[in-house]
Amino acid sequence: MFSIVLFLLLLIVFFVALWNSGKYNNVPYIRELTEEFDGADPDEYDLIDVEHRLGDRGYVQVLDEKNKVIYSNRADRAGEIYTDYELGFISDYNDHSIVTVENFKTDNGSVERVVSNSIYTEDGDVIKNAVYIVDSDLNILYSTEYKDKKRLTPREYELLTKNASSRYVLSKGHFSDADGNERTLLAYSPKSFKSSFDRIKQAFLNLILIFFSVYALLIFLFSLWISMGVRKPLKRLNRAMGDISAGNWGTELEYRGAREFVELCENFNKMSRDLYFVDQENKRLQSERQKMIADISHDLKTPITVIKGYAKAIADGIVSDEERNNYLKNICQKSEVLTDLIDEFHEFSKLDHPDNQFFFEKKDICEFTRKYFAESYNLFEFNSFELDIDIPEEQIIVALDEKKFKRVYDNILGNFFRHNDPGRTFFCRITEQNGKVGIVLADNGKGIPEDIRETIFDPFVVGEKARTHGGSGLGLSIARKITEGHGGKICLRFPPESGFSTEFVIELTADKRI
Repeated sequence: MFSIVLFLLLLIVFFVALWNSGKYNNVPYIRELTEEFDGADPDEYDLIDVEHRLGDRGYVQVLDEKNKVIYSNRADRAGEIYTDYELGFISDYNDHSIVTVENFKTDNGSVERVVSNSIYTEDGDVIKNAVYIVDSDLNILYSTEYKDKKRLTPREYELLTKNASSRYVLSKGHFSDADGNERTLLAYSPKSFKSSFDRIKQAFLNLILIFFSVYALLIFLFSLWISMGVRKPLKRLNRAMGDISAGNWGTELEYRGAREFVELCENFNKMSRDLYFVDQENKRLQSERQKMIADISHDLKTPITVIKGYAKAIADGIVSDEERNNYLKNICQKSEVLTDLIDEFHEFSKLDHPDNQFFFEKKDICEFTRKYFAESYNLFEFNSFELDIDIPEEQIIVALDEKKFKRVYDNILGNFFRHNDPGRTFFCRITEQNGKVGIVLADNGKGIPEDIRETIFDPFVVGEKARTHGGSGLGLSIARKITEGHGGKICLRFPPESGFSTEFVIELTADKRI
């Protein structure tokens, strides 16, 4: 944009220079010449170097108040008298005139001339635009001024068209002599290459000065605009980066302006948000890690303490044979609990390991579920629990890792057995709609305490009395990881459907290719 502005400015300067040098007809240095005559004594007129200003063939005429020539540096031009009309056809030195003469033939074969005399100020403002149409005898057929004049004299016509057709350029000036008398100065400058070159040179020097002045102003404004446009977003970005360095993750910038800086700020905001989420996730993981260590220590410490106490009592021989057998049974029982806890810890950590893999096969989830509960039916009878299953007869194919997904059912069913009294019922429902498979695992038991419903799938989350029942709090967390590994999701629906106190809903994607 800056280059285009400069190019247009250069074109304007070029054409204005051509306009000034080629169209404006005025005597070079007449202003300076008029200033030299101003205030001078008539006896000193010969001392003024007219030829230096107008050239060797240039000359001046000084007219008194009666339009009579009282001085000329050329003797043959002294003594002339001008009429008011004749002086009116000569442009002042501080104005610029453009005179054109065009000849054309009328329908009857006569020749008419159109003379146009346009007068401009130095700034290009139009002072007047006079038009004369005359015939071959200089009779005025049409005129925009001097309406009372019917004909031009040859001398009037010569003075009117002199700048267009003569070898001289004529301009008029006014000054006062040493006695304060008003005088008129007529300056005749020969048209030559030198005079034309002087006009062109003067025009270009003036316009080049204007060009570089405007150019310097444009450079300043452009630099100021660039500086403000760049400095403002950079300052904001620098402050925001300082906030990030100080640990204020999530700092965001609001900026409207140049597209490049908008994109930069948007990328910074994205980076800042990502850093904030990473920081929050790190804090959460650190908190979970500390909680996990504390929970693992607690879960392992309880059975180990019991085993240690019973073993020490047996080793010290302070128990009877009957108590010794009971102690050994308790040691065996706590060892099994300890083994189960270690297995769950191992399974949980293995699911997060990068090398953990799922081995999927196209399986009928309905047949898989029927088979699972058929194998688990003895557990329901043995513990006096009821089982209610509603599974469609048609096949619903999903991508399934049977070994891992069985653990989802195991963990949910294990919680049901562990936390409910005999006589309660476990429900299983499977539905399929729009390619989505819904598995509902619910019961009508005690339900899940309100304080842990939102975090039930987090590691080591258990109810107040759960640990006394041997729960580690990892079962549902493992179930969620396995479900998500199958591309599905699991949630605790609350409130549950009518007739349920606890309701888990698993959603998988059906495979339509089989």
